[in-house]
Amino acid sequence: MRRGLAVKGHKAMLRRRAVVFLLIIVLMVGAEIFTALAQQPQPSKVIVSHGVVLEIAAPWDTIDSGVAECVVDAVRFAENNGYALILKVDSYGGYLDAAFSIGDTLYNARVPVIAYVENKGLSAATLIILPADVIAVKKGAVIGAMKPVMINPATGEVTFINESKVVEPIVSKARVYAERRGRNTTLVAEFVYKARTVTSSEAVRLGVADYEVQSLDELLDRVRGLDVERGGSVYRLNITSVEMFTCSLRSRFLSLLSNSYLSNILLSIGVLAAIFALAAGKLVALPLALTLIFLGLIGGGLNPNIVSLILIVLGATLLAVELFVVPGFGVLGVSGVVMIVLGFALLPMYIPAGAFPPEEYITILRAFIFGVAIVLGTFFGIVLLKTVQTLKQKPISFTPEGKTGVAVDEIKPGSIGFVKIEGEYWRATADTEIKPGEEVVIVRIREDGVLIVKKKE
Repeated sequence: MRRGLAVKGHKAMLRRRAVVFLLIIVLMVGAEIFTALAQQPQPSKVIVSHGVVLEIAAPWDTIDSGVAECVVDAVRFAENNGYALILKVDSYGGYLDAAFSIGDTLYNARVPVIAYVENKGLSAATLIILPADVIAVKKGAVIGAMKPVMINPATGEVTFINESKVVEPIVSKARVYAERRGRNTTLVAEFVYKARTVTSSEAVRLGVADYEVQSLDELLDRVRGLDVERGGSVYRLNITSVEMFTCSLRSRFLSLLSNSYLSNILLSIGVLAAIFALAAGKLVALPLALTLIFLGLIGGGLNPNIVSLILIVLGATLLAVELFVVPGFGVLGVSGVVMIVLGFALLPMYIPAGAFPPEEYITILRAFIFGVAIVLGTFFGIVLLKTVQTLKQKPISFTPEGKTGVAVDEIKPGSIGFVKIEGEYWRATADTEIKPGEEVVIVRIREDGVLIVKKKE
C-alpha cells in the first residue's frame, strides 16, 4: 500500500515538474517575442505644416488626361517638398482612364492626401477622391453617380453602360480605393451599380466621407493633430499655411485637346484641308493640315509625347527648307514656326530627380524658346503679309512714254541717234529730222529698246 502511494506521489511530482518546465519555456519564448517587438523600429512621425491645393473646378473641371497629368505633377511637387496634397473638387466627372490614372497616383502617393468636395464630386470625380486619407464634403454638396455612360459627340445623347466587363472593373477599383481607409464599400458599389448619390451629411453618416464642413479652413482646423500613415511613415497633420498649385501649359493644352468636340473638329478640318491641298496641288498647305490632324488625334488617344516630337522635327525641317532651299520666306516657314511652337507646348515638363538639367532650367528654356518663336513668327508673319500685299498690287510701268528730253545727235528719218532723257542716254529714231539740242517727246519704246521720238511742239 505504501509502495503504491509512493509511486503515485512520484508521478505527481513528475507532472508538476513538467508543467513548471513548460511554463518556463513559454515565459522564455514570450520574453523573446516581446523583446523582438520592442526592438522593431517604430514608424517615424513627421509633422506636416504646409499644404498645396490643387483645384479641379470650372473651367478645368473635366477629369481628362490634362487634369491627370496636373495631378501627377502636384503629387510630385508635394512629395519633393514634404507637403500635404489638398484636392479641391467641384466637378461633374470626366473620362474613366484619366480617373483611374488619378486614383492610382493618389493611392500610391507618399504624402497625406486630403480631398475636399466643394459643391459636387460626381461620377469620375467621386472615384478620384476615394484613395484620399481624409474626405471632407462641404455642407450641401453631393457625391456619387459613378455609373459609366457613353456620350455621342454628334448628338449629345447619353447612354448608360451596363456591360459587366466595364462596370465590374470600376467597382473593383473603387473598392480597393475605399478599403484602404475602411470606407463603406457597399455604398461605393451602389454608386456604380445604381448611380446612387448622397448628400454631405449622408456621406459622413454612411461612412464614405470623414467630415462635413463649411469651408476649407474649417477642414484644416478639424484635421489638426490627425495622424496619417503613408509609405511606412506616420504624418501628423498640423497645416497652418497652404499654397495653390498651378497646372502647366502642357496639361491645360492637353485638356483642350481632350475635348471630343474640339478634337473631332480639328481632325475633320485637317483631313479636308489635306485632301484639298493634294487635289489642288497646293502642297505648301499640307504641313498645317497635318498639324491639325495630329492635334485632333491626341483627343483620340494618340500619345502627346510622340506628337510633340513629330511636330518639332517637321517644324525644324520646314524652317530649314524655307531658309536654305526656297528663296524668301512664305507659308513653309510660317508652318515650321507654328509646328515648333505647338511641339514645345506639348513637350513633357518632368525631368527625373537627379537628372541634368534641372526642371527649372527646362522651364526657363521653354519660355526662351516660346519667346524666340513668337518674335520670329511675328516678324516672318509681317514679312509674309507685306509680300502678299505687294503681289496683289497692280504693276507700275516705268517706261518713258510721254517724257521729254534733248536730242544729242542729229536724227534723220529711219536713222538712229542718241537722246538724253532725265540724265540717261537712250537710242532713238524719228519720222522727221531732228537737230541736236532740240527738245523731243517720247512716243513709245520698241521691243528692241529703241525710243520713237518726235519734236516737242
